[in-house]
Amino acid sequence: MNHPAYTVGQPFNPRNPYAAEQKRQFSTACMLGLGLLLYITGNSIVSLFLTANEAIYNRYLHDNTFSLAVGMLHTTFDVFLPFLLVFFLLRKAGRLTDLPLGRSYDSYNAVLLTFIGLGGCYLANTFTSYLTVFASAFGIESITMQTMGDIMTQNPAPAVLQIIGYAVFPALFEEFAYRGVVLQSLRRYGDWFAILVSALLFGLLHGNIVQIPFAFLVGILLGWCTVVSGTMWVGIAIHFGNNLLSSLQSILQTAYGETAAYSATLSMMLCLFVLGVICFVVYAKNNKNIFRLRPSKFPFMKHSTARVLCAPTIVIACAYFLYVMLMDIDGFYVWFMEGIKNLISFNYS
Repeated sequence: MNHPAYTVGQPFNPRNPYAAEQKRQFSTACMLGLGLLLYITGNSIVSLFLTANEAIYNRYLHDNTFSLAVGMLHTTFDVFLPFLLVFFLLRKAGRLTDLPLGRSYDSYNAVLLTFIGLGGCYLANTFTSYLTVFASAFGIESITMQTMGDIMTQNPAPAVLQIIGYAVFPALFEEFAYRGVVLQSLRRYGDWFAILVSALLFGLLHGNIVQIPFAFLVGILLGWCTVVSGTMWVGIAIHFGNNLLSSLQSILQTAYGETAAYSATLSMMLCLFVLGVICFVVYAKNNKNIFRLRPSKFPFMKHSTARVLCAPTIVIACAYFLYVMLMDIDGFYVWFMEGIKNLISFNYS
């Protein structure tokens, strides 16, 4: 019997012809979750190292060069190496072959997509800014973003080191992990499915209420650009360009002051946005049905999202990320503990 779900060496179940593929999908998700758990483990070790010694922790808070060095080590050992291990595990299990690190399908379209992506980052940043202001009106603010702001304004690092630490390392290693290993291993179940799952995990990775929505939206954009261009280099270029603007704002602020830095960065972002809109119009004119991507190879296989997100390693990792996000809300821990005390008092009264 010739059936799309049947694989040589796998038992064929006529009652559920997709049983073998469902098992494959679940095991793939478990391996991806392993990468997330290794990231969490490494991140916890770094946090313990920083907080174990008061002198080291104070240096991390007040020395931007030291914090950048820690950040680069963190990106290398907690993001790149865990997902490099997952990549080899997936390839050995036949879940993934090679990553799209070659040339794009069309060089002209790749340039258009790069500027479309940079313009889209501006939209995502604008939306997140309004969302942050809305949340602040209800007293919801991020402790992490406050700390990052304090670090970047005190004892700034050399410009080259800032660009490497904030733009180069994250662009290469995070794209390898999420638009590479995660997205590519899930594409057989539909491109949009793979894009959304990889964007969700990418967003949760950032662990705070400000960066999660921004990273999720940008993750969708990066995934779409990677898929339609046929190469990860487009996503890497967009990721690098977006982070470079943030680095330039910090560099210009040190040299010319906060007002001049903000004005210059905003002008550059607006120019990129306008250029992105123009490139999008040109790209849409030359490419019909631009949002129609490759569907799943198994269109009748149900509950794919639940099967991936309910893998034990994914569940544990997502629960941890959500916990970190809630603890990052200024005052949430105090509010939570007060609620527990009131609940206990109410039960015993």
